[in-house]
Amino acid sequence: MRDCVVLDKNFLQGASGSAVLALARNHKLVMPGALFYELLTTSVEVRQRCFAKLPRTDNPVVLVEHIGVLLSHESATGKPSGKPSGHSIDFRFRFNERLLAEDYELPGEAKAALEEQTTDVESDVRQLIDLTEMTPLLFPGLLVGTTAQQHAARRRAEAAIGQLEQIHKFYSVLQPVLPELRYPVISEKFKKWAFLRWLQVLMLFALDLYVRHQGKLRDALTPRLLERLEHDVHDAQILAMGVLEGAIATREKKLLQWWPLLCPGGRIHGAKT
Repeated sequence: MRDCVVLDKNFLQGASGSAVLALARNHKLVMPGALFYELLTTSVEVRQRCFAKLPRTDNPVVLVEHIGVLLSHESATGKPSGKPSGHSIDFRFRFNERLLAEDYELPGEAKAALEEQTTDVESDVRQLIDLTEMTPLLFPGLLVGTTAQQHAARRRAEAAIGQLEQIHKFYSVLQPVLPELRYPVISEKFKKWAFLRWLQVLMLFALDLYVRHQGKLRDALTPRLLERLEHDVHDAQILAMGVLEGAIATREKKLLQWWPLLCPGGRIHGAKT
């Protein structure tokens, strides 16, 4: 039985078609909702290039929903979601060949679903901004002292975020940022909980944003930066899904950097050598 690997847009866009097909021969390719959304909202050229690399077969990928579906599952059942591939959308399909056409337009129903997901992405961006502003409360001293001291403080913060036991403590005390969800009680099997993995990944992105913008992210918000934050949210979903699955295909620098911290021993494909 082939193992599953979560796909990232950066990998699909940058890898050769033969490399993608080679990965598909030996693994099941998992396409999270975040990636599908990115492919449908990117430029025509990138959409054509990415879909052209996927196998022209029935069920060329394992389709899974976005991270919110895993959170809802955990909220409703009180049990960890485990691997995203265990929550796949189960039906036979082929990607529409029209996705390769320059003049392709989504049908009305798909446009409505895309607009709904856009609202979800905007909510996730606000959540990320809020978490960025909480970063100095969780990790004081990030912007204090010499450059070397600040780098050391950031490394200590990243190391703390890499410990799921520490994330569980944060989870237990942080005010819920998704009020529509019932936060489940988590006491074991930390690695399998989407709630913990999602918070862990978001905290890494929030830490990076806090340091990069010197604690003034909200003051720096522009349409261009908001677009960048939307990409960060997609990357965060892909990373969280990959960590839960235990395997990812990416060339994204930050994801490559954080993967060993979040998933030591996990499989990573597509990194340039």
